[in-house]
Amino acid sequence: MGRITLSLFLLATFASAQVWTLHIGGMHCIACTLAVKKALLCVPGVTEAKVNFKNEEAKVTADESISLRRMQDAVAQTGYTATQK
Repeated sequence: MGRITLSLFLLATFASAQVWTLHIGGMHCIACTLAVKKALLCVPGVTEAKVNFKNEEAKVTADESISLRRMQDAVAQTGYTATQK
């Protein structure tokens, strides 16, 4: 019975999640990716952030309450820009 409850919980969690692909401007090195990743993960509702320096992109998994503006503001506080791809 516990496995069914856990499965339903996980299904509901992932069903309400969305994935954003962002172009990150201003990154110059690998350390930049860590700063951007940390900033994105500090946004309440963001569950995962993968930042790629080479592609200048971030893939962010977040719940449906997260807006592009909140992620842009978090990235801007670290000195970079974020736009939706």
